[in-house]
Amino acid sequence: MKHKKFKVCIDARLWGTKHTGIGRYIENLIDNFKASSEYEIVLIVPPDLTNEPKLKEFPKYYARFHPYALLSQFEILFLLIRIQPDLIHIPHFTIPVLWPGKMVVTIHDLIKHFSKGVETTTRNRHVYWFKYVGYLLIVYTAIKRANHLIVPAKYWKKIIIQKYHISSDKISVTYEGVTKQYLIQKPDQNFKPLLPKPYVVYTGNLYPHKNMPTLFKAIKLLNGKVNLAVVCARSVFSGRAEQYIRNEKVSNYVKFLGFVPDNELISLYSQSLSLVQPSLIEGFGLTGLEAMAVNTPVIAARASCLPEIYQNAALFFEPLDESDLSKKILLLLHNKKIRSGLIKKGVKLVNKFSWRKMAKETGEVYIKVLRE
Repeated sequence: MKHKKFKVCIDARLWGTKHTGIGRYIENLIDNFKASSEYEIVLIVPPDLTNEPKLKEFPKYYARFHPYALLSQFEILFLLIRIQPDLIHIPHFTIPVLWPGKMVVTIHDLIKHFSKGVETTTRNRHVYWFKYVGYLLIVYTAIKRANHLIVPAKYWKKIIIQKYHISSDKISVTYEGVTKQYLIQKPDQNFKPLLPKPYVVYTGNLYPHKNMPTLFKAIKLLNGKVNLAVVCARSVFSGRAEQYIRNEKVSNYVKFLGFVPDNELISLYSQSLSLVQPSLIEGFGLTGLEAMAVNTPVIAARASCLPEIYQNAALFFEPLDESDLSKKILLLLHNKKIRSGLIKKGVKLVNKFSWRKMAKETGEVYIKVLRE
């Protein structure tokens, strides 16, 4: 007799790259699921994904409210009562607190636990601290309430165990992967970067934990030998960074490029000396792997999960030492053997990270929790 499949419901309201890292995680998770004899997948999505081709094979239920909205708690509860899943997967800490059923939660990082204070926000200080306390409360609830947690690095597993006294058996590490485009697209040979060579690239936002002053000071020490391309969307923090480099008299060597689409970013990377990842704390460090995938060496801070992810395929520097960083940049500029060695190690490393493998391991977590 054929047994009835379990029903697993994934909260996919933040699906897609417009929701940055979490959206990309959800998109690649769903995109790489293989049919299972044990369970079927249903999705909760916003109405604008009704006709999304990548989601057409999955049954969908529609939620109008953003996961951060208070009303979404009631909306998702009523949806789950309709769906009656055997397990739900919440790919962020915004869990439905009133749902009593089995739950898997992905915690991508706890960066806000470490990078906090009014300098990390554009909000009024009273609003910020009110929301920060709310953040701590919902994260605590998610971690304690979940039947199982998924994290993207052993570093974060260790931090959660230390801070929340959770059993190691309750947390699984599923490493993320590199988007296919970075693995298959060739750089445009006619691409012309908007700054003189040689240059290094930084990609990401400019929040304080990204440690950009150390990178700017390192570029200043190089005194025009190497330029810096900063790839980030315009924000209050990019405005602060531009003011900082003017004050430091380094603006001649730094170019803010704004948002750069992936196809152009691949070409920008391939013509650069290196990607620099100076962050003091990262959830996973995906930008470094993407650079490695297109034959670009990586210089990274010896901090948080970056040594775990980049292993021996990056050149590491002491996180707050601009002199050390400038020396590492010069090393790649003058030593072609070291640079080509890093490129080879990077390409080899990238092949170990796969969204398909991540999806497979996530499915194994579902089965484990469903059988408990």
